[in-house]
Amino acid sequence: MRELLHILTHHKYLLQELVLRDIRSRYVGSLAGILWSVITPLVLLAIYTFVAHVFSWRMQGAGTGATWLTAASIFAGLLPWIAFQEGVNRSALTFIENANMIRKQRFPLQALPLKTVAAAVIHQLVATALFVLVLAVAGQLSWFKLLLFPLLLVPQAIMTYGLAQAMAALNVFFRDISQTLGVVFLAAFWSTPIVYQRSITNSLTSEVLGFNPLTHMVEAYRWILVGTRPPTWEGLLFWLAFSFLSLWLGIWVLRRTRADLLDQI
Repeated sequence: MRELLHILTHHKYLLQELVLRDIRSRYVGSLAGILWSVITPLVLLAIYTFVAHVFSWRMQGAGTGATWLTAASIFAGLLPWIAFQEGVNRSALTFIENANMIRKQRFPLQALPLKTVAAAVIHQLVATALFVLVLAVAGQLSWFKLLLFPLLLVPQAIMTYGLAQAMAALNVFFRDISQTLGVVFLAAFWSTPIVYQRSITNSLTSEVLGFNPLTHMVEAYRWILVGTRPPTWEGLLFWLAFSFLSLWLGIWVLRRTRADLLDQI
């Protein structure tokens, strides 16, 4: 945690420049440019609303607003998931892609995965702001619960950054990690209650899903934004512990590999 605070305080201008460059690089040559960060979440929300209507999905206790509430529930779970997946996936290649910059100057390696995670969180915030606006217009937003949003964003960012550091370092030595992550995240997506709710599963499945820390992250965001069943305190503490464990793991892996990392890039 001390190393993370050091990067945020002593290298904040470098980090700010890296984040801005990362965001700009995504939209180079694009006609819509940064507007894609607005267009994409709106299109996704429209698609899930349409799919929910076509297949008449229902959530327990949703009543007459089941179609919209189901789409909103899926979207609320996707927002943190996409930021988490993007932050870890893109960070796996960050040391390799920035090898020249790392070699030429004394450079804080931790800043590279951190800027990728920060860029992913910024996109999540843009999509969340649009979603909140839609919920407010629909009269289905709890402003009081929305105040708890930063309390979820912090452990999410810590968890993502820890795993991003570990993947960035390990992928230098084992280049197939970036490919393996695609399979891992596919399995993790379906073992996390994003397109479904844990409440509709049987007791055994629900208990197994509880061992997935991402389950509690998704349920917490869903409760704040959509007002579904609140997460348990045990689940939230489990997710929080996993987040700090991920941070420790990332710092430990980078420390152990730093000496040989530059020779392998």
